[in-house]
Amino acid sequence: MRILIAGTGGVGGYFGALLARAGRDVVFLARGRNLAALRERGLTVESVDGDMRLPHVTATDTLADAAPVDLVLVTVKSYDTSATAAVIAPVVTRETIVLSLQNGIENEGVLAAALGLPPLLGAMTQIGAELTAPGVVRHVAQGTIFFGEMNGHESTRTRVLVELFGGAGIRHRPSAHILLMLWDKLSWNAAFNAVTALTRATSGQAARLPQTAQLLRDVMLEVIAVARAQGILLDPARVDPVIAYAAEHLGTLRTSMLQDVERGRRLEYDAINGAVVRAGDAIGVPTPLNRALVALLAALDPQRPTGERGAGRVTPIRG
Repeated sequence: MRILIAGTGGVGGYFGALLARAGRDVVFLARGRNLAALRERGLTVESVDGDMRLPHVTATDTLADAAPVDLVLVTVKSYDTSATAAVIAPVVTRETIVLSLQNGIENEGVLAAALGLPPLLGAMTQIGAELTAPGVVRHVAQGTIFFGEMNGHESTRTRVLVELFGGAGIRHRPSAHILLMLWDKLSWNAAFNAVTALTRATSGQAARLPQTAQLLRDVMLEVIAVARAQGILLDPARVDPVIAYAAEHLGTLRTSMLQDVERGRRLEYDAINGAVVRAGDAIGVPTPLNRALVALLAALDPQRPTGERGAGRVTPIRG
């Protein structure tokens, strides 16, 4: 099986390394200094489960003349989804399994439309990993891929992934309720990513301070209200245990959006909080908290382009 990792950051580097170590034909899509390091020194993963050193990997920034692939793991930031679809199009066929491990709930639709594919599998990952230097990934927690057909049925492609991931030692779980899981993750991300990015607090710190804990709770409940209005029956009773767990166990966890703030990178709020606002607008459910978070994060984001989707109607504040 030929596999493309579309975005060799922390998530793509970790899962790609496991697949390559298992002997799979893996191509890493990368750019800049990261691409140069992968070509010169290979890929290193410093993992809580045991370090991996792959001295020779196949890395590229163009696929114009490449052979078709059987699986694509899309791990770029959500604001790069459309551009990445154009890059990977030459190697994607109707038989290619395209799996988005990105934040948000809109990437599957964007990719399917851009690539001319039928509805994609839903997928998500729970992982703590980041690119700490060109060609170097630090993996600090979890590392499970959840996936399933959006209609809840088992399929040939879900069975293919079970065999592939199992053979590579990748923790995985096929699910008949992947849409519910995607919205559950969105509720966490909309709250924790946004609040930690704005406050510079870790997830645990935000969950322990009463004022920010209440904000986390209210934002999660707002997302749940949007989901439930669409028949996606997230349980509001889950919110308090989730926040309590973060307070006790996630004291050092820096969300991906907090990491992006610290490094001066573009922020992913439009795919997370903006998606909640768009979904709420479409079905008539108010989302004042997520709308406010979009406005605050837009003001914070030094690299936000003009003309961003839906929730990007908010104009950034400029000092």
